[in-house]
Amino acid sequence: MSKHNRPRLYLALMVLVAVFGCGDDEYAPCEVPDDCAVPDGATAECLSKGDQGFCTWKCGADSDCDFDEEELTRVCAPFESNDEKYCFPDCEGGDDLCPEGLTCRSTGGGNENRKICFPDFL
Repeated sequence: MSKHNRPRLYLALMVLVAVFGCGDDEYAPCEVPDDCAVPDGATAECLSKGDQGFCTWKCGADSDCDFDEEELTRVCAPFESNDEKYCFPDCEGGDDLCPEGLTCRSTGGGNENRKICFPDFL
């Protein structure tokens, strides 16, 4: 890599860190589940969306999504065509519940579809 491209790479990495950092570490980037911080007893997951992975954890009910360190309410729902259920920040009460950098959207989970806060760029 040339010296001239290093500042661009650094800037791109800083932008990614800032964007992924929105919403108190919601959707932290990952390559494998071990990259993810989840509640004690939860099973970490690194879900893929596009060319990136993001952190969440498996659940069976909304109560499995409580994470004391966070202020966001979470829901348990399937994501897109996946049969497993995962925890996501909730916006079923309105789009304004999503932290800056996240937008309210559908999980795309078929008949168990829920409204969640999700990054536009994923």
